[in-house]
Amino acid sequence: MDFSLAKRNKKLDQWILISLIFTLCLGLNYFAAKLDLQFDLSKKSKYSISQESSVLLNKLEEPVEIVVTIKDRNNLPKITSKFLHDLKILLQAIENAPTKQQIRVTMLDVDSPKGPPPYLTEYKINDPNLIIVASKSGGQKTLFRYNSEGPTNPYDTGTPFRSKDSAARQAIWESEFYSDWKESYNGVLEPTKFRGEETLVRAILEVAGKRNVQNTAYFTNGHGEKSPFDFDKENGYSELKRMMEDRNIKVSSIDLSLVEKVPSDASILIIAGPKGTFQDQEVSHIRSFLNNRGGKVILAVDPVEELSILDRPAFGLRPVLKEWGIRCHDMLIHDPGNQNFDFFSGAYILRTYLKNNRSKVVSQLAEMGLSIQSSRCRPVEAFTDGSLDNYRTIELLFSSKSSIGLSGWTQRKNPPEINPLLDLQGNIPVIAISEKKESRESIFIPDGKIAVLGSSNILSNKYLTQNSGNQLLGKNLIYWLNESTEMFEIQPRVVDSFTISMQESEFDKFLYAITIVPGVIALLGIFVGWLRKEL
Repeated sequence: MDFSLAKRNKKLDQWILISLIFTLCLGLNYFAAKLDLQFDLSKKSKYSISQESSVLLNKLEEPVEIVVTIKDRNNLPKITSKFLHDLKILLQAIENAPTKQQIRVTMLDVDSPKGPPPYLTEYKINDPNLIIVASKSGGQKTLFRYNSEGPTNPYDTGTPFRSKDSAARQAIWESEFYSDWKESYNGVLEPTKFRGEETLVRAILEVAGKRNVQNTAYFTNGHGEKSPFDFDKENGYSELKRMMEDRNIKVSSIDLSLVEKVPSDASILIIAGPKGTFQDQEVSHIRSFLNNRGGKVILAVDPVEELSILDRPAFGLRPVLKEWGIRCHDMLIHDPGNQNFDFFSGAYILRTYLKNNRSKVVSQLAEMGLSIQSSRCRPVEAFTDGSLDNYRTIELLFSSKSSIGLSGWTQRKNPPEINPLLDLQGNIPVIAISEKKESRESIFIPDGKIAVLGSSNILSNKYLTQNSGNQLLGKNLIYWLNESTEMFEIQPRVVDSFTISMQESEFDKFLYAITIVPGVIALLGIFVGWLRKEL
């Protein structure tokens, strides 16, 4: 027998076997790349969206673009890196979901000289640190906006110091991608639930779902109201306008005395700080918009100084408010407690909420202990009677226990004496909301809602830009007015959090433990190698 030939054939067989195995691996990889199948074997289906989201996303009527302009860098704040990690997992799951219309995710570098891909040029996205959902006919909606400028100068006494981590944490908190923030071991608030799926699915449906022709918020004018096109840092309403436009709501203005009815594309009517009374025709337009068309109204009114309009309480809107179970007193809330005013700005601080049965508009505010800042306020009460069985009315925010609701306040002395027959005593409600409900099983429907604020400054530029509580309240009011009940079925995901806390001595012991074992094994290996060589 020729052993050399057998040895050569054996080597040839081995190489043929290796070639076959290599070819099989290539074929399997090619087949797997072409086959669009995914199996999520992770705990709680971490890498796939819920069944409720899949059903909703199959209602899309056109393709959707999700654009993220946040750079994934090593020097990002810790909270931002965590946010990007959770977001990328979710975006991959949404992009791979079996939907009738394409959902495409693009991580865009706006600083790149190449420019954006051709399919994104029409959206004109030039700013960094944004998350945008867009479609061709539905426009675009900004879900996240973050100013990545460096930390403020700690030696500049004119500007409050803000670190990069603090600014990033606030931006992520305001975006509502996370909820249930709790204090960690080092005193910093950390999120415990990720609501990104609900937030993204809602935005996708708004821009590419069934088209809603009623998608414009109209600010009334002609009565001295505040304007959404006023960029004044104190009293303007341009910040509320921006918040609405970020949520794909168009903003316009209207004089109700010059039209026959509220325009058909109106979804929200905003009356911000009127100084004159509404005439009967205008009141009729508002009543018809609320009752017959299921409209939504935000009414922000200030205490009245002019005696000439006291003959028509609440600027002529009292009959409409009464129909919805809200009473807006022509009073001034007086508070003698200095602790209820901001030391630097003089703003009045409102931080009292209902202990039970809170509305979701303020539940997060109450849980996090956030306050609302304002200037002068007037009482806004909710009441019930037999004619209001089809309405749910609830008070959201209250003044302090020491406050007083002064009637005829322009004629009162300072400090005022309490009139037990005419005055109100704290806690006095400042914000109330009301919505209709179906008679069938008492299910509340989104048609017909009204929110009444006892101060127009709560939503002004000054407080929306300076106070986190006012910002969250404004966003929650917008969400409440435009909510979709089917979105409540999407449950938040629990955030995985791992923390190691140890003293320096414990860390030294841990370091020794993880270095001794590999060292001993290495020495044993060297000894065994030397021993074999010697033998």
